[in-house]
Amino acid sequence: MKRALIVGTGTVMGVAAVLALNPDGASVAAGLPSSAGSTTTPGTGTGTSGSTATPKASSTAAASSSTSATGTGVDVGYGIVQVKVTVTGVTISAIDAVQLPRNDGHSARISQQAWPMLVDQALKAQSSQISGVSGASYTSYGFTESLKAALVSLGHAA
Repeated sequence: MKRALIVGTGTVMGVAAVLALNPDGASVAAGLPSSAGSTTTPGTGTGTSGSTATPKASSTAAASSSTSATGTGVDVGYGIVQVKVTVTGVTISAIDAVQLPRNDGHSARISQQAWPMLVDQALKAQSSQISGVSGASYTSYGFTESLKAALVSLGHAA
């Protein structure tokens, strides 16, 4: 069972890496602008409560409202990975942790190290199609699946 999960995760991550490959450096999401966005670091609680960062309103006259959605919780074998995404207009502006694996010290360390990298990749790509983090394949898989679910529920291209 573990071998099948590892092979499946590797396949998904490989496909994601190929899809995210963009040699000219342009945004993967068909011309969407890159965003500095928020890289909220997850809290150190039990993982059942997410961050409560408030998105900043745009000062332009044609300001778009921000909407957010929480993706499905994905059991990655070491705990649940669940994200909350905020979209302002057509731009992913923030990704917050709702739950991350914390079953033991090792899982918590991996989550804490991988989280900022995963958020950075997703904000730059403006989608859930990211390459993930080496050494954190389970967390990367859970992140992309939860993010994809949240983006789909907002009507944003996953």
